[in-house]
Amino acid sequence: MNRNKTDIKLITENVRKQFLSKISDELELYYKSDVEMVETNIWWTERFVKFNHGNETKALKQMLNAFRWRKSFGINDRTAKDIPREFGDGGGIFPYGYDHKDRPILYCRVKVYQKIEELKLFFQQFVAGIVNHVDQLGGRKGFIIVFDISNIAIRNFDLDFLKFFNLLLMHYYPCGVRYFIVYNFTKILRPLWNVTKVMFSNLPKMLNFCNSAKELSEFIPERYILQYMGGLSSFDFTDFEELYDSPSVRELAPLFGFTDEEVDKFMTSFEEQLRDTRKIIDAIKK
Repeated sequence: MNRNKTDIKLITENVRKQFLSKISDELELYYKSDVEMVETNIWWTERFVKFNHGNETKALKQMLNAFRWRKSFGINDRTAKDIPREFGDGGGIFPYGYDHKDRPILYCRVKVYQKIEELKLFFQQFVAGIVNHVDQLGGRKGFIIVFDISNIAIRNFDLDFLKFFNLLLMHYYPCGVRYFIVYNFTKILRPLWNVTKVMFSNLPKMLNFCNSAKELSEFIPERYILQYMGGLSSFDFTDFEELYDSPSVRELAPLFGFTDEEVDKFMTSFEEQLRDTRKIIDAIKK
């Protein structure tokens, strides 16, 4: 159903009022800062209304679920001290730069991803924190995601993580991501792409394929395209001040009951990621 701007504005106000009324008896399930955000920033209601095409009932239900999730997941509680340093050192996912419309960019280097079941929740918390950051930074303008799928293998494909990422983007941060860029897509990846399309129902119309820096530059200024992708940026995407205090997996192990043997296994997986990333960073610094 098509809605004009006046309809959306009225529906949004109605949904916000209903939301604030419904949570009044269970405020312990929500962050106080999130409630204040809803009260002062209409976008945090409007995005749910737009995602649900003006359906008040669906928008309200999704909004309540999303804000309860934020509190239960601890989205505002996590700090660098809760996240293994190796996630940042691997440079698998990081925020950097802006597109031509001043939307922040989230880069995902899929090749360095390997599923470690025991660290799954840690990684979900890490990714959710970064998505929350770029979403807050972009606000109403939104953000974009660049998937670098150069040289990926079947081991980099994780259906469980894709489900989580889809839930994150479509249900907890609806209308946040404006479009996706897939860099270095090849025909051999088509079977994996077909699976991904089924999960991300809105993906095809939001997707752009780029195989060169020239094609990327149609969306992103060259100064924000990384050198290893053919751009001008010498940015070290493993060097974030926010992660300087992050402990290593080995330092976190006693807190979560990981054995030395388990930590050794984790570090073996990480080392392969780190080797690939170090090659890129070393080339940038030459």
